[in-house]
Amino acid sequence: MNTRPQPRAPDWELRFEDVSDEVLSVMPGESTKTIVDPLIERELRWEQDVYCPAFTIHEDRIVGLYRAYGEDEQWRLGYAWSEDGLTFQRSDKPVLYGRPEHAFLASICVDPTVSVSFGDPRIVAGEDGRYYALFNVFQHTVAQQQELFVASSADAREWVIHGRAFAKTAPTDWEVVPEKKPWRFPHPAIVTRLVQGRFVAARIHGRYWMYLNCLSTIGRPCLCVATSDNLKDWEVLRDRRGGLVHPMAPRPHRFDSFYTDTTAAILREDGILLLYNGINDDPTRLGDPGLMQYAHYPAQALFERENPPKLLRRSEHPYRIHVTRLECRPRVFWHAPLYESWCLVPWKDHLLLYWNHGFGRRAVGLWRSPLPARPHALDVGTWT
Repeated sequence: MNTRPQPRAPDWELRFEDVSDEVLSVMPGESTKTIVDPLIERELRWEQDVYCPAFTIHEDRIVGLYRAYGEDEQWRLGYAWSEDGLTFQRSDKPVLYGRPEHAFLASICVDPTVSVSFGDPRIVAGEDGRYYALFNVFQHTVAQQQELFVASSADAREWVIHGRAFAKTAPTDWEVVPEKKPWRFPHPAIVTRLVQGRFVAARIHGRYWMYLNCLSTIGRPCLCVATSDNLKDWEVLRDRRGGLVHPMAPRPHRFDSFYTDTTAAILREDGILLLYNGINDDPTRLGDPGLMQYAHYPAQALFERENPPKLLRRSEHPYRIHVTRLECRPRVFWHAPLYESWCLVPWKDHLLLYWNHGFGRRAVGLWRSPLPARPHALDVGTWT
């Protein structure tokens, strides 16, 4: 792809490159697949756009969930698998979507005439051998107040929904962080380590950790931290005064001036590497005047290994920007241009980073990086 030259990245950052100049999407959308939605009893095409994949490794192949945008403007999660990381097969029907037996939907279905959305999945392998998915449930276009749910699976295809991730903290996610109400919990990144060829949730001081963006409709958005004992029940980290812990604030007049959106977090010898997306604010106000408003630019940050909220380093520049071949295409679905890194998965001797772009029809691209060598090697563990 034709890109403008970028400053050389520092040694602590991973370097990602295009798999091929010809690969614009590894998961093209707009299929004719249909489903009879059981909530509204209507047949509809459920896979009009495909993006936001969440992958792991199971039985020597890449497997996982992806978000599909239906003709009813709701999202459902399908199942995808690949033998090479580049060519994917996808399920005929979604595997996670709203059903009448889901009692938890009673508080979410503001409008009973429309269905609900299951979206923005993230998957991590647990130390118990099961896979855990975190995803948002809400009514798209009706009520943007999302609830973050947890499900688990033995094969990443058939899932058991355990309930809201913050159910033990408050009755609704609106109340988890009252000072940010109303708000959403999008896109968590659980801290992992590389174990037997896949990323497995890692305990630090006996607990699991994740970074997530407290995206709010009022007040300044912020990056939050949460912890868990079991990967099902989570609690947002607060300081001694009860205030939110903000490990990485937006930077005025930079590519990440509006807010930061997490992708993946992995343990290394030198700390915790967080892949994230910086979203540019209005260029005439707090944003970078040389970049597009609300554009999503991928970057990296490094946190202290034994103290996950402590920021050590942060990208000075995004590692993908100004791709002429993409930017000349008309944007659809949403007004914001995307170089949105979404899912990191180890495969063979590389790290595969799947990303969303929205300059043409929403699609999933692929970058890759060699598995890093010392001194910043990944923390390789063993099953417990």
